[in-house]
Amino acid sequence: MPDSFTRSHVQLEKVMQRCFLNDLEVWPRIRKEVQNSLKQESQPEVVQITLELPKQMLELQRHILNIVQSTLAELKKDPNLELGLSTLDAKDSVSAAFEVELRQVLDPAWQNLGPSARRLVNDLNRVRRLLTELLRGDAVDFLRLLDTLCGKEAQTAPVWLHSPDAQAMLAFAKGRVYEICRSQHDSTPFLRKKLEPHAKWSKILDAIDRTISKVAAAEKLFEKTAASGVGDENNFPHSDMETLIDESDSDVEIVGVKTVKNKKRRTVPPSASEVLEPRILIIAPDDRSRRQLSTFLHRGAEATLLDNLGSYFRDRAPRLRQESGLSIVREGALMAQEADAAAQELEKIRPDGGALRLRELPDGRPCHPRIDVVTEDAEGQLEVHMEEMQPHAVVVFEPSLHAIRAVEVYYATLHWRASACVKLEPEASQEEVPLLGGDISPLHVYLLAFDDSIENHRYQQSLVSESQGIDSIIKFRQHMTWRVDLPVEATPAESSRRGGGARALQAMAKPRVVVDMREFRSTLPFMLHLRGLVVEPVTIPVGDYILSRDICVERKAIVDLVQSLSSGRLYQQAQNMCRHYGNPMLLVEFDPAKGFILQSSYAIARREIEVGTKDLLGKLSLLVLHFPKLRIMWSPSPRFTADFFMKLKEGRYQPDSKAAAQIDAEDLEEDTEGAHKTQSNSAAFEVLRKLPGITPKNMHVLARRAGNLAGLLDLSLGELGEIMGDANANQLHSFLRASSQTAATQDRGLEDVGAAGGHAGAVFVSRPSRRSMSSL
Repeated sequence: MPDSFTRSHVQLEKVMQRCFLNDLEVWPRIRKEVQNSLKQESQPEVVQITLELPKQMLELQRHILNIVQSTLAELKKDPNLELGLSTLDAKDSVSAAFEVELRQVLDPAWQNLGPSARRLVNDLNRVRRLLTELLRGDAVDFLRLLDTLCGKEAQTAPVWLHSPDAQAMLAFAKGRVYEICRSQHDSTPFLRKKLEPHAKWSKILDAIDRTISKVAAAEKLFEKTAASGVGDENNFPHSDMETLIDESDSDVEIVGVKTVKNKKRRTVPPSASEVLEPRILIIAPDDRSRRQLSTFLHRGAEATLLDNLGSYFRDRAPRLRQESGLSIVREGALMAQEADAAAQELEKIRPDGGALRLRELPDGRPCHPRIDVVTEDAEGQLEVHMEEMQPHAVVVFEPSLHAIRAVEVYYATLHWRASACVKLEPEASQEEVPLLGGDISPLHVYLLAFDDSIENHRYQQSLVSESQGIDSIIKFRQHMTWRVDLPVEATPAESSRRGGGARALQAMAKPRVVVDMREFRSTLPFMLHLRGLVVEPVTIPVGDYILSRDICVERKAIVDLVQSLSSGRLYQQAQNMCRHYGNPMLLVEFDPAKGFILQSSYAIARREIEVGTKDLLGKLSLLVLHFPKLRIMWSPSPRFTADFFMKLKEGRYQPDSKAAAQIDAEDLEEDTEGAHKTQSNSAAFEVLRKLPGITPKNMHVLARRAGNLAGLLDLSLGELGEIMGDANANQLHSFLRASSQTAATQDRGLEDVGAAGGHAGAVFVSRPSRRSMSSL
């Protein structure tokens, strides 16, 4: 449907990119070509059956809408959602697009919402389920769902449970199914069950009977026409055809049509002994309604309600017996008795009492209707089922724009096939022969709808959304950026004189990227493979992607970023990347169709910038300040990330997968016993990093040799030269052994550093068994 693209134009661009489309054409219904293709001489006979909503269902609908309005009002009081929910009201909550609109408001601020706000969101979804079940299911199903939602523990029970509307809704729901009465003689309580079928069930049976009578009348008329000799075999609607194809040229051209007689298909009028089979298609709104309608058509209304009521009593009775209160326990006992009585009544009902039974027409002919119940959820499956079945009548259980458009397109396609003409050979005849002879039988469509209900409101909203969707796509097409595929440069001819046959040097040294095994659940490794990179799957302890010997990338989604910042795991990952790689990077992937915020709008408005347990933006800022080498990259899609990786790899050495996988082994070399895991002292490393002659390559080796900052003075110039090289060793050696005035100044600087979190004797690597004043 067009309205599915109006909520986010990014989705339309994604569909075009995945289908490799460079152009977009819009064919609305207002175009003359579309109108001519849909408007035919014979239109389907549409019968709209409007039912009056029963009084109890009308009251239930009113109470549910009041609960929805109060829940939305409470949700709007949350400061994080005050601006986003200002445009939503109770009328919008009944539309099918309300969940998408609500999710667009909740997704950016979901991590900032408290438990009470999240509980209100769950309650709102539950109430909307009740509103849908009220009009689609019977009274027993609605009461079962209501008991399921309201009978939970106090922590997960809905907030609206103790409101006046909720209590009135419970009373009306029970009154539609059963009531507890007392005998007039001895005042003994007894349970009186009520079998209230769905109001649309009787209208479905009327539509079936009307279709059977119309198909029988049309079949009888065809018999009279065929018996009088007016009809012709070629005019029978289901006659098979054979197409003659001229294969003299490369282009296939249809040059003629010839009727082929099929022995299995009858070409004579049907006799009175043949069974009449009218085809009726019922379109249900969801799978639950489909199963209920199928049971009703097979077993009948009474058997369906008794089976459903007995199942409800058997499930509800044990729960009521366990609760406190004499009246509730008695009600459970009465339910158990009534469940047994319903089972006995169910055994007495004939199993073939449904609408699918074999019946006899007034003229004595047998009739066995074929009734299929399908749902409209699956995209495209409804049209396929109608093409295969070719029904005489279609019953739409709930007003749906999707179902109506599918029926309209199907009938126009069927009419076009019946009136399609092909060109015969010039020497044969100049007449046009129809591809399918005869006129197609009219299609009867029955639309069932409750008056003064949310069904009509949803249908009207869907019509408006369809029109707005077409206008939005037309406006978006005017400003849309098209994807242009650049021409590929022709590769030079490969020389066969080079060693290795026809292989080129570029093919022998392809760019590689080391990918962690856990990252293959995402689409990024596949995108890298499409770019021509050799993906090496390795279990690496630090980072997710190794692009070169000094570039390490840690990939995070928005949800993973929030969780890692809250738990402190991202700090440890950034520390490991900065320790082992010269250019560590943090890749944050987000969906451009969904907004996100790392700090609540309420805190920004009140200028609350204190770093707390929920201040994600402050934690991210501290991460950047603590690790200056860490670079953060924001990517809207895996395609963008793959292109960015290709730019980063230009002019750099290929990564070493073995070295990336053995990082943990290098960290544990000093621990001879292997009993404890080493921990690095970040404060001592910060001081060491600022000394002259210290580089990322020699810093860790020097830290292992010296042990702590004081151990640097014990190393001679020759030992420093072996570790750092002569030039760097001379710089560090001359700095540590400067004049007394400079040394005193540096000692005061070291004392200041020690006061902030360490001292000159702070070790670089500490173990839990040893005592270290500044170890982290």
